[in-house]
Order: sequence, then structure tokens, then C-alpha cells
Amino acid sequence: MTDTKTNAPARMIFHVPLHIDPTLHSASQIRPVKLQKAFSDIGYTVDVIEGCAADRKRQIAAIKRNICNGVKYDFLYSESSTMPTLLTESHHLPTHPFLDFPFFSFCKKHDIPIGLFYRDIHWCFINKNKDFKQRVAKYFYRYDLTQYSKLLDVLFLPSFEMLQHIPFSFTRKVEELPAGCELHPSNTHVFDGRLRLLYIGGIGGIYDMRTLFKAVAQTPEVSLTVCCRPDEWRAVTDIYEPLLSDNINIVHKYGSGLDELYAGADLFSMFFTNDYTKFAVPYKLFDTMGYSMPVFAPSDTWTGSFVKRNGVGVVCNNSVDEVCSTLASLSRDSSLLTAFRDKMLSIAPSHTWQARARQVADSLTEVNSYTH
Repeated sequence: MTDTKTNAPARMIFHVPLHIDPTLHSASQIRPVKLQKAFSDIGYTVDVIEGCAADRKRQIAAIKRNICNGVKYDFLYSESSTMPTLLTESHHLPTHPFLDFPFFSFCKKHDIPIGLFYRDIHWCFINKNKDFKQRVAKYFYRYDLTQYSKLLDVLFLPSFEMLQHIPFSFTRKVEELPAGCELHPSNTHVFDGRLRLLYIGGIGGIYDMRTLFKAVAQTPEVSLTVCCRPDEWRAVTDIYEPLLSDNINIVHKYGSGLDELYAGADLFSMFFTNDYTKFAVPYKLFDTMGYSMPVFAPSDTWTGSFVKRNGVGVVCNNSVDEVCSTLASLSRDSSLLTAFRDKMLSIAPSHTWQARARQVADSLTEVNSYTH
């Protein structure tokens, strides 16, 4: 890719205010790795700022020299941390208050459009009476929002619904930018009369699946495989072990083992609901899309709305009776599974990581064209 005005290779800045470890399996670590590669895939030279504060300081200094020497950057794209920007050091002390946001200001003065993906606002839902550290952290979260309102040209969010819960006013452009997917070979699993339900991810806390466990235990024509980390399962054993039945299986797999799980399933479950899931966009939803796997979700969540709107799965209310009825009905009509799978397969290419990178590039270069 080249800049059509100057014929110079397209170049961008990718900023993450923490160290990225590609071996970790959390969405906050995986997403920046996937997007950084996607920007390269669509033709950008990517200058990366990430790591501890000392590393970012060196990287920022090098990019500032580039800019002062005439190197052109099309835009700066940043991914927020789950921690406040000033507290991302391992000791969580604000020892580098004049690093990241002053660099954003420097870029803004040099007419480089800035976009940032704001990951989540779980901090807004923390009980006000929590410990002192959490109350202090809230101050720094709000400081981030103040800087975003001053410096960003485009605010990217997992969903538009999240905006109404953010305690600040952002007057410029807001766009949805959920996770992307990687396209895998189409699932060739043949339905054999037993509906095989799969869940991969966290369990406990906001991932409350007690309704699903109770319903599956009462529906013998359905089986459920839950794949989670061993330590997470140990933490909720006292809650979920009494709900286990012969048709519920708990496993702990990763890597290629996940491909095997997808290959043997008919339907991916995202059936958990709470105040946060009303607007939260699970990373796993789009990861699953790459396997052309239909999704089962509660009707009163963002995921449920997406599934219903796009015809890529089935939704129902969050009650044991309704879950039982819905799953039993689906097990009797496998043609619905085929239709859901075909629709998922058709829309997946527009939700790849490369598609997300193009969206960011188009949005921020449009800002550049409009303002100059």
C-alpha cells in the first residue's frame, strides 16, 4: 500500500501502553497481536510502541525523530489497557505521567489522526465501597477519558451500546470495532441426532452459566462441553459441580485442541447474561465465526441481538424451561443448524481481522482528508 498523494509507502503507528505477551490467551493480549499483523497484511509499515514505560519511551523518541525528519505517518492507532494508562507498570504506580498522552499531543500537533479502541468499562460497575486501590484506580480511569476527549479523532468501541455507560462526553466520531476472526476450513461435522453444544472461555463471575447447566442436565438429547482453564474451574467447583450430569463434560484444552472441539460441535454457547453483557461484545463470538459455528445466546444481550439480526444462531430468554425447550426443538430440526452455519460462513469474510484493520485505516485517513 502506498500514499496516493506522495507515492510513499503507507506507514502507521500502533500504540499499546503495556507489554504484549503473545503466549497469553486473554483477549486483551490476543487482539493487539492480531490487529498489528492485520495492518501489515493490508500493506502498512507498522511502527510499534508497546512494552514497559522504559521501552515505550525509547520507541516514542525514535518515532518523534522520524516525524521531525519528515517521515509521514497516516495515523496513530492505540488499544487501551484494562488498567488505566498511567498504572500499567508492574507496580501499578504512575511513575511516567508525561509519556503516552504527551506523545498523542505531539502527533496531534503534527496533523497525525489518532484513533483508540476503548476496551471495556468494567470498572464503572465495581461497587463504590470496594477497597482503596480500586477507588484510586477509578480516578485514573477518568483521567484517561479526559485525555481521550481532548486528543482522539475517532473513538472505537466494541459496541455503540457501550457509549451510554461511559461517564464522559465525546463529541467526535465513534465507531464499533469488535474483535475479528480468522477463517478456518468449513466445519464438516455431521449432525447425528444429538445436539452437541460447546463453550470455550471463562466461567464464573460475569460468565454465569448455571441456567445453561441446569437446562442441559434436563435435556438428554443435548450434550455440553465446557472448555476453561483448570484454575478457573477449581475456583467455581463448589458452585458448578453439583449441577454436573452425564451429558456435561468439563475439559481444559488449548491450541490445536480447540480446533478439535469446534470440529465435533453443532452449536457454540454464549448463554450467560448480566448487566454487563447487555452491551459487552465477547471476543469469542467473532473467534467462533471463523469456524462457521452457529451461536446460542440469551435474547437480552448484545450477542443475542447480533445473532438474531444476522440469522447466525438461536436465542431465547434466560430461563431453564425456555433453554430446555429451545435446545430440544433444535435437536429435532437439524436443517436450522445448516442454515445458521451457511449464514455464518457467508458473513465471516466481512469480519476478519484484515477487515477490521481496513476499517480503522479508512476511518482515520478520512479524518486526515477532511481536515487537510
